[in-house]
Amino acid sequence: MNRLVNRRIRLFLAVLALAFAGLLLRATWLQSVRAESLSSMGRTQHRESVTIPAGRGTIFDRSGIELALGERATTVYANPMQIANPRRAALAVERTIGVNADKIFPSLADRSRGFVYVARQADPTRAAALQRLKLPGFGFYPEERRNYPQGSVAAQVLGFVGTDGSGLSGLEFQFNRVLAGRPGKETVVKDPSGQVIDVEGERPEVPGRDVYLTLDHSIQANAEEVLRETVRKWSAKSASAIVLDPRTGAILAMAVQPGYDANRFTSAAVDLQRNRTVTDTYEPGSTYKLITVAGALSERIVQPTTRFTLPYSLHVADRVIHDAEQRGTVNYSVAQILAHSSNIGAIKLAQLLGRTRLSS
Repeated sequence: MNRLVNRRIRLFLAVLALAFAGLLLRATWLQSVRAESLSSMGRTQHRESVTIPAGRGTIFDRSGIELALGERATTVYANPMQIANPRRAALAVERTIGVNADKIFPSLADRSRGFVYVARQADPTRAAALQRLKLPGFGFYPEERRNYPQGSVAAQVLGFVGTDGSGLSGLEFQFNRVLAGRPGKETVVKDPSGQVIDVEGERPEVPGRDVYLTLDHSIQANAEEVLRETVRKWSAKSASAIVLDPRTGAILAMAVQPGYDANRFTSAAVDLQRNRTVTDTYEPGSTYKLITVAGALSERIVQPTTRFTLPYSLHVADRVIHDAEQRGTVNYSVAQILAHSSNIGAIKLAQLLGRTRLSS
């Protein structure tokens, strides 16, 4: 009996010794081989470097009306490794922010990741409601989302901004360096549950500069309305118009239809986002007649009522030019030459202007 008891005691001591040896080997491995990676993981979980977006500059029209401006938003993120109950957390997100719980649950339950976005540029009031719940593993930082108060007015001209705050199209893209400013950076210190206990500033953000355009929002809106009616009346695929100040050459309107709401650019077809006035090319065609007639009137060579006898065709250099529609000899005023888009009439006016004045 005593021999059996001694044998059990020795067996227990042997097992205990093996267990302690295993623990010693595990501790040695963690402190030597895994020391650096574990230390880095610990620093990541308790100290996090956060980029603070700079306020994007505002785009104004010529009278100071805001065409594009930034408004406050809050981005919500999470560390799944610190979330004990992903389902409960997902339901809390749905209840406060409105993000579908089934959609966000897989990300919150993925413990292989240390950072996931919960909602980009969320409504700050809703995000604050989630923050008050003090759920472990959730973080919040201020961000800015772009707003276009005029809706579809000048949408193709202004372009739009992505969720990362960079201009992707139009003037937002062209003047991105001016509007964007410089983001700041700060270090957030957290407790073991993921709650922020301190914020260490490193580099302050520098707001972007404002941009003032020559566009007039009223003229722009009226031009778009005229084009909208024109497209509807003639069942046209699209229509474009540019309104200039003849004294300075300043662009007062640059309109394209059909248009789209710049605040909902993600749901607009790519074809609608294109600013056709500057991206599309057209054969000049009869538009040159406007220049020729305007030149003749400007030089006071003719008046709108000055009349010309015009044959159907005319031999010019090595070509025979004729009007688009078959006709006999006619007697047109300058106004009628323009109204009928007469090729022969435009040539007569160009000959009166001469090479030098026409080219200048």
